[in-house]
Amino acid sequence: MNGSTAVGKQGLGELIRIRPYMQFMMSKMVSRFGDSIDSIAYSWMVYVLTGSKVLMGTLLAVNFLPNIVFGLFAGALVDRLSPKKVIVMTNTGRGVMVGLTALLFALGQLEVWHLFLFTILNSLLECFTSPAEVSSVPRLVPPSLLLSGNAMTTSATRLAELAGLAAAGACIATVGIACTIWIDAALFALSALLMSRVHYPEGMPARGVSSAARSLIAEMADAFHFLRKHALLLVSSILFALVNFCLMPFNVLRTPYVMETLHGEAWGLSLISGLLVGGIVIGGLWMSHWGTRYRKSVLIITGIVMSGFGYAMTAVPAYMTAFQLPVAGFFCLLMGLGIPLATTPLASYLMEVTPSHMLGRVSALQSMLVISVSPMGSLLSGVLADWFSMPVLFVMFGVLLGLSALVLLASKSFRQEM
Repeated sequence: MNGSTAVGKQGLGELIRIRPYMQFMMSKMVSRFGDSIDSIAYSWMVYVLTGSKVLMGTLLAVNFLPNIVFGLFAGALVDRLSPKKVIVMTNTGRGVMVGLTALLFALGQLEVWHLFLFTILNSLLECFTSPAEVSSVPRLVPPSLLLSGNAMTTSATRLAELAGLAAAGACIATVGIACTIWIDAALFALSALLMSRVHYPEGMPARGVSSAARSLIAEMADAFHFLRKHALLLVSSILFALVNFCLMPFNVLRTPYVMETLHGEAWGLSLISGLLVGGIVIGGLWMSHWGTRYRKSVLIITGIVMSGFGYAMTAVPAYMTAFQLPVAGFFCLLMGLGIPLATTPLASYLMEVTPSHMLGRVSALQSMLVISVSPMGSLLSGVLADWFSMPVLFVMFGVLLGLSALVLLASKSFRQEM
């Protein structure tokens, strides 16, 4: 079966008529829009506040730690609870954390230890949000529309992310960093309100938390056993752990790259980030129309190589005297185009082989494995930025990203099933 997550016209029409699903998707789009604004405003604030690439890398590393330590536990617990209540509570909590950050920054009282504390708390709440959102789709749409619902949610949230990235630069330039972060806090509150109105159909009741702790541990162990039995899921987790590691220099150094290499402002950061996400959206649309014509293996390898090439070529503007930002944006667009080609087939495979009642913990386990190397990559990026220029780092890790496709080519299960 091909891994394309195309949403046919009939499936789209049926999904639109499912009111709880559309309310859920609207809530997710609002929170993702706010997240995108915050990603620009927060990184800009940290760099303006500290001017330290090492600190930016350290903060990003800390951001991954709660998911690595508590991700599987959160996924197993979410499988027992109401995903609606989990999302409402976590989005409310994240809104409060973001609002406090904006307040302290506006008052001139924000210190480095505040950044670490709020980063850890926000990431901890997100540990519960992500598996709750994954497990919500099978509860809100019938099995026949599962892949269509997953694809539609992904496409819609990517568009919301693109809109948020486009709005972030304008917000920072017009109302300032503090007000921009306040806007993000308000969007989290709105997302929680929208989610509170979603009605989950009967028939998939959440299991009570009164079960023994041993049972919860056993359910966490089930996720390990399930992943071990599906070799392709395990191999893909290893691959995308390597991909995440390679992308860390770009994620950590994107703000100083815009400021120092491209000589841009906040709108420049919004532009290249928006083009990266725009590439993902365009690649996803291409997948929905023509992805079925190609083998999954061809799509995945092509996507990884394309992303690696675009990544490495973002170094080119450093050696140009004009049109630096447009050229950098073009290669960010190319990098984004490759991402859906690589990820969509494997994401579909996870949805196809995983029972719905295990999606929370299995997706949390895979996410935990994928990001397990991210803290090391983040810390290493900040340190290496003091030894090598950013263009040199982007070339090195872009080439390594392209070569990571060899991990899949060496996998027997990949060659057989894809």
